[in-house]
Amino acid sequence: MPKPIVCLSERLRQFLELFRSCFSPRQWKYFVIVLLGLVECEERKTLSGMLRMIGEQVSLCGLSRFLNKWSWSPEKVTETWLCHFRQRLEASVQTEHARLKAQQPKRLGRPKQTVVTGFLIFDDSVHEKPKGRKMRGLERNPSNLMA
Repeated sequence: MPKPIVCLSERLRQFLELFRSCFSPRQWKYFVIVLLGLVECEERKTLSGMLRMIGEQVSLCGLSRFLNKWSWSPEKVTETWLCHFRQRLEASVQTEHARLKAQQPKRLGRPKQTVVTGFLIFDDSVHEKPKGRKMRGLERNPSNLMA
């Protein structure tokens, strides 16, 4: 069943708002459609497949133009995301560096530089997937327990 843009989860909506300054109002609508389509689409991730999942009246041609011809800057989108990502993780990374430095053995000379490794994981399991097959243990999904 097609899902209108107004059905975005609150967290996804807040995340997408970070990028509003990167697009014109017309481009913004297509940006939201592309990202919501990538999350919700259960079939192949094609433009027509995404449009079938989104209940907005936009054309395939318009979506294609948004991705190929309209003048928006992928670099600006990337920089916006990276800046937000760094701000959110800065305190955690500094805390982990301090913990690693405290664990280093005391030796003569310059201490080894600490390295903090992180992973970015996008989990779409909290989005409703009505066409999926029933699996054992499905009722124990953490997203079901958050309600």
